[in-house]
Amino acid sequence: MTLNTGVNAAVRAVYPTYPTTLLQRTLEKAWFCQFCIGILICVNNGACFTFGIFSPYMKRGAFRYTQSQIDVVSTVGVLLSYFSMPTGFLFDRRGPAATLLAGTILNVTGWVGMYFIFKDMEHPLLSNSVVVMAFFFGLSQFSASFYETGSVLTNLKSFSCYQGRVILIQKTFMGLGSSLVAQIYVAFFEKTFSGIAPFFAFLFLYSAVAGTLAVLYLRLPTPETRCVGLNVEDAETKARGGGEPRMFRTPFNVGTAILCVGVAFVLVTTLVENFVTLTAAMRAWIGAATVLLCMSFTSMIFTTPSYEVNRQRGERAGAGREAVELDGMPSRATTTTVTADWTATELEEGDRSQCVVEDLALCTETSTAGVASPVQLKSFDNDTAVAKGTVHPHGAVAHTSGSPPPSPTAADVVNNAPASDEERPDNPFALHLNDESLWVNVRHREVWLLWFVCFGAWSAMTVVSSNSSQIYQALAYDSFSLTVNTVFVSIYGVASAVGRIIVGCLHPRLARHRMPISVLLPLAPLLNIVGLPMFLLSPSRMLFIPFFVVGLGVGFSWGTTVLVITSLFADHNCGKHYSFLYTAGMLSPLIFNMALFGPVYDHYGERQGHVGGGSCEGVVCIAAPMIVCTAVNVIAAPLAYMFIKRTTARRGIVYTA
Repeated sequence: MTLNTGVNAAVRAVYPTYPTTLLQRTLEKAWFCQFCIGILICVNNGACFTFGIFSPYMKRGAFRYTQSQIDVVSTVGVLLSYFSMPTGFLFDRRGPAATLLAGTILNVTGWVGMYFIFKDMEHPLLSNSVVVMAFFFGLSQFSASFYETGSVLTNLKSFSCYQGRVILIQKTFMGLGSSLVAQIYVAFFEKTFSGIAPFFAFLFLYSAVAGTLAVLYLRLPTPETRCVGLNVEDAETKARGGGEPRMFRTPFNVGTAILCVGVAFVLVTTLVENFVTLTAAMRAWIGAATVLLCMSFTSMIFTTPSYEVNRQRGERAGAGREAVELDGMPSRATTTTVTADWTATELEEGDRSQCVVEDLALCTETSTAGVASPVQLKSFDNDTAVAKGTVHPHGAVAHTSGSPPPSPTAADVVNNAPASDEERPDNPFALHLNDESLWVNVRHREVWLLWFVCFGAWSAMTVVSSNSSQIYQALAYDSFSLTVNTVFVSIYGVASAVGRIIVGCLHPRLARHRMPISVLLPLAPLLNIVGLPMFLLSPSRMLFIPFFVVGLGVGFSWGTTVLVITSLFADHNCGKHYSFLYTAGMLSPLIFNMALFGPVYDHYGERQGHVGGGSCEGVVCIAAPMIVCTAVNVIAAPLAYMFIKRTTARRGIVYTA
């Protein structure tokens, strides 16, 4: 059986396809297999943010935690989930495999510990100590940054021509992951088991399987595995002025459609769960549909077209590897051949729109003879840029000196070819990719402006996500329901997913209009300014509205921030700066959970006579952290605008003397 996929006729004219069987391995299918494993990791990462599901169990059995004690556990978890400086340095130095392996070990260990703590709630096997609870929960949360960095940054580089779609699908699923895990809990665990331990057993088993697959298969592109149309810009896209390539639009459209169906499914399901009492059959259908939804992303693998240009490159790379195996050690000629293969492909894709195709054999012969043509000299310049990690995602080589990008010289224009559109002075995407050290950058205001914007957005996430059950209990004290509590966790995740979807959809449109992705930064604090006060005004049955608004802002923040980092910093400099922003998330629980939410909640609970119960009734229990967090976001919104103005005016994070 052959697989025929719909490919745009204009693309087929330049890049002919070839038929494949359903299970035949191709370079394109291998990359989309990696993408699907990244989605599994996103669901796993989302499970780290379901604290609201099991925090009510901390007030039962032998635990009987106060709100302050619960906040200690959640704060330790949040702090460690944001403590990602080791993650950034590990990723920059060792790559995704080591990063994902560390995350998997941490995550599995954490969930196994939580399982043994809650296995017997009256006589906990590992004691009912807050310290023990915080330790194992913290390990599971510490893995979150390893999962995100190891999967999202890897696929942003592996699918550099489709970065908007990566954010749209993978980053959205990371936000939707908590909602999907919540649906699985409602379907298979809430009424089936009396305790929460079986749920933790599911989490550590899933983490072990998904993490192992990620360690084995998630890799960055190499000269041998680069794929035209995915991480090498194709000529057809370049000829029409950039934007999203058409070569792999079909599988990404399939993934986007599945994602939209998933968001709609979770949204409708959570609303039904909010107002309808679920039967056992309804729960089973919800669980089965959730599992099938996650598995359906594998259809992206089987709908991807296979192109001759990538098959030919794969064969040439395979021949190079065979030569190395026969000779034992790679010769200079063999190494040059592989390098020339990648170089010629880059040149071919850059010049194909001008009907200039370089002969690979000629390039190899010339390099072996030690005579370099003008075209080859430019190729070596491009290779150096690739090796330094300074190739712009849209194909332009960005400058990484301490000054703004210089004007093109005569050496940059071979055979009188016009300068590429990305390099023109009027293009705001011709950015200076910052390659300064973290120590240099933290001594300038640009990084701190971005840091405070993240602090405002992520503080709202801390207040709402880690205290969702307490917020709901305070505002619906006499009608508290575990099912509805799970619904609010789910609706928050859906909203976060919607925000990331919008960012992913807007990214290619902003690129076509030559607008930087940073223009979306103010949306998160603005949504928080609207959503946070709504918790103080909404009746209990309408709480899904503020949960949705704040979740939407969080989705905008997470979707935008990672794209801002990859658009402003050189590839080898992204991990550590992205991790530095996480210190904003580390500070937020110390202020909003430990110093505000927990003490205020317990104070008013004791005044109301709820001593030792960890409960509180009324808006007064949550007013202080909501008001303070709103004020922080009021400050963050204009700072986001200031960041946009400075980076667009200087075309990047550039420091003038």
